Amino acid sequence: MRNRFVLIVAVLALAGCKGIRSVRVEPSKPLALTAAEAEKLRVDGLTLYAEQPRNLVRVTRAAQQLESAARTLRDEYDAQWQAAEALAFLAEHETRPEFRKQAAQRGIVLARHGRELKPNRVECHYWYAINVGLLADVDRGYGLNAVSEMEAALKRAGEIDERYDFAGPLRVLGILHLRTPAPPVSIGSARKGLRLLQRATDLFPEYPENYLYLAEALRDTGSETLARAALNKVLEAKPWPDRQLESGQWKADAQKMLGEFSKP
Repeated sequence: MRNRFVLIVAVLALAGCKGIRSVRVEPSKPLALTAAEAEKLRVDGLTLYAEQPRNLVRVTRAAQQLESAARTLRDEYDAQWQAAEALAFLAEHETRPEFRKQAAQRGIVLARHGRELKPNRVECHYWYAINVGLLADVDRGYGLNAVSEMEAALKRAGEIDERYDFAGPLRVLGILHLRTPAPPVSIGSARKGLRLLQRATDLFPEYPENYLYLAEALRDTGSETLARAALNKVLEAKPWPDRQLESGQWKADAQKMLGEFSKP
């Protein structure tokens, strides 16, 4: 994704017993689109999704178009992950919990299908993990199962292409290690998270989001001075061209973390 999402996995209810693999979505109504009509919807949806800065109104419409295209073009791999990406944006940025939940569930189903179509492509493994994390954030009953599903999908994505989405597989797996309890409860490890996030910044030293989470890892491993330096990189960075809304969020999060350092 492009990973533009802040996964709040620290607060997962790890005792939850729901299974991610049981997530299913029943279409509200059957589609009656030709392949040509579906392809036009896909192109229009991608154009709408690319408009900057993104907002909920445009992305909601784009996600609807992309999902309709993906449901019709079932054998088209790209249609699956493109819809799953747009749905992940909604699952993070929507303010209504039920809409967030539904968006994440639909993204999971599409990404899961894409993984079956082309298991050696990175995109659907990555977007599957993102949507799983967002579903678990809004519905805490998935708990440990969500963590294990995310970990496996992110590791597979990293094996295929660790550079995808500016080192997204490394970045999100690093966040997962930072924000989950340590073994034997879960997989949490601040040091593992730090290694992954250092690798992400090494691969893409100009990408601000990597430094935001690197700062979190440095803070959690006792390196406050280095964490401050990483946060300053976020604050000094120019808005990322195709992530203008997200750039503002990164700066706000960086400023908040710096403020927390100042507290006694």
